[in-house]
Amino acid sequence: MNMSLPASQHAPTPSASPAAARRPLILNVEDREGPRYVKSRILHRADFTVLEASSGQAALSLVRQHKPDVVLLGTRLPDIDGLEVCRLVKADPQTARSLVLLTSPGVTDSHRRAQALNGGADSFLVEPIEPEELVSSINALLRMRGAEDAYSRTSQQLHENEDLFRQLAESLADVVWIFDPAARRFLFVSPSFEALWGRPVEAIQREPKRWVDWVVAEERERMGSEWDAMLRDGRLDTEFQLERPTGEIREVHMRAFPVRGADGRCLRVAGICQDVTRHNRAERALHNEERRKDEFLAMLAHELRNPLAPMRSAVDLLQRGAPSREDMFRARDIIGRQLRHLTRLVDDLLDVSRFNQGKITLRRDLVELRSALNTAVETVRPLLETRRHTLRLSLPEQPLPVCGDMVRLTQIFANLLHNAAKYTPEGGTLTVTASVTSSAKGDKVVVRVADNGAGLSAMLQRQLFDPLAPAVHDPGTGQLHDAQESQALAEHDDQVSATALPEDDGHPDNLAAREGPGIGLTLVQKLVVLHGGRVSAESPGPGHGSTFIVELPVEPWQNWQPSAGKPRAQASSAHTIMLIDDNVDALEAMTMTLQTLGHTVVTASDGQSAVEQAASVRPDVVLLDLGMPAMDGFETARRLREIPELRNARLVALTGFGQPDDRRRTRAAGFDLHLVKPADLDAITRLLDELDA
Repeated sequence: MNMSLPASQHAPTPSASPAAARRPLILNVEDREGPRYVKSRILHRADFTVLEASSGQAALSLVRQHKPDVVLLGTRLPDIDGLEVCRLVKADPQTARSLVLLTSPGVTDSHRRAQALNGGADSFLVEPIEPEELVSSINALLRMRGAEDAYSRTSQQLHENEDLFRQLAESLADVVWIFDPAARRFLFVSPSFEALWGRPVEAIQREPKRWVDWVVAEERERMGSEWDAMLRDGRLDTEFQLERPTGEIREVHMRAFPVRGADGRCLRVAGICQDVTRHNRAERALHNEERRKDEFLAMLAHELRNPLAPMRSAVDLLQRGAPSREDMFRARDIIGRQLRHLTRLVDDLLDVSRFNQGKITLRRDLVELRSALNTAVETVRPLLETRRHTLRLSLPEQPLPVCGDMVRLTQIFANLLHNAAKYTPEGGTLTVTASVTSSAKGDKVVVRVADNGAGLSAMLQRQLFDPLAPAVHDPGTGQLHDAQESQALAEHDDQVSATALPEDDGHPDNLAAREGPGIGLTLVQKLVVLHGGRVSAESPGPGHGSTFIVELPVEPWQNWQPSAGKPRAQASSAHTIMLIDDNVDALEAMTMTLQTLGHTVVTASDGQSAVEQAASVRPDVVLLDLGMPAMDGFETARRLREIPELRNARLVALTGFGQPDDRRRTRAAGFDLHLVKPADLDAITRLLDELDA
């Protein structure tokens, strides 16, 4: 081996700087010292690290030892021909990665050049060589090798990732796939495809876009377009419905993302398909439950406002100057009836699950329907007065006995009256008539609620009680909107209570815009059917008013067992009663009521003061509110039970909670009776009667 350059230039040494170590290593093989020196000098100036060899054997030894990036190899060497050195370098797996740039002096024919390239040379130059040409050729080879290395690394990583992807995919229930966008074919589809699609994987491996044909017809075009877009950018995130061979519809969420090479080009598309049928159904069920909850709250708000309206009117009457005795009795009766109605609504609130399931249980009793009609009129009267309507009520002198729920019957007719008032222009006329008709099927009460308002088209009369009807009534024109225009109104109508009394300015358009046409007519129909009757609607046409007809079976008086109705509370023997409540108004109202019945009443606004005076008062009955601050009703009851003088006293819990668990808790705490607010005076009277027995 002949090394003409200093050793520091022949090979890298351990003391070489990091910068030098990172420079490309060039092995300059030339038997002529002058040309070898010139080439090395050019390479040093180009910032390469240079090794030199003057023979083929020396070159092979250095290649094996240092594995240079480029071998600048002359063809004429003293021991081994340059072409043979090139062949040996490329044939050895340990040195084959070194690039070989062959140089030959003088004119070289094309055969010689082809022979060099076929022997494994990466490039060929003819001497003399310009410095720029030499450096540029070496740099070009290095760039080519860098690109090859990057591609090799990317391909290796891709193969490794695909192997891992395949292993994971085959263990998942979701459908995992890999697609080659250039070849337009699936490289991999996980076995779970058949479970979801109900078809063999081979079907889409033969025709990759065939799966679009299995999407439901209305979504097929959209999915075809989205798939084509995915082939361009490698991304997809969508949901669709597919139809299995059995006709079953499944909902699928498909996502795809690109796998890119070092140059940013999309080499693969990886995707996943999830069966979201159950998830979507659960989500829709949850949404439906939320909607039902909102409907319930909206209905409750309207239901509570109905009895409050006449009660407020009665209170206004009592507060206005000096009302006559007749007005006082009338106001008292109104408040009493509406309070019972309100109490019933609160009872319904405590059983929310019954409403959520659409279950309304009737409290059947012998009802005089004229009373229900009169109460319904009272409920709607504020709206009638606001809109300046005239109401004509024509009821027979003989009773109208039916078997039903007084509150629900009142709700039916209050709703129909409210509906008529709302869709009748201001100053209109509403007529309510009732009669008994006979037929082969038995007697029935027929109630007609008529108005001279917007009227009903023939189509709307058929669809009126169907909450899913595709069209709704326009209160201004009496015409029908198509389904798309009226969808919001139709959906909102389902959310409105049957007995709403809205605060409004009296204008029909404002009412319709806020609540939609009709108010819970479907609920009216359900309530009538629960009573064994039927409801229908008649109208000559738009602009000519409408009539709603309710038919209910008559309940003969003689068939009714005298369990209906309860006697008014009568004064029992005088007792000493202690009232304990932090609500001053409730305390005062109950005190006046009990004193009117002749009882001695002692009050306390908190548990501590009640305990302090109980021994000296020695009450026969203690009416005790549970929800008091500081010392609550349970602790107060426990302290009262410890007083010897109250050993025989009856403790009565007064609370707004009336569920079975609440009653069990008060019973366990030592209470003798559990009353739900507002307290039923008859229940208190019966308790006092038991003391006299």
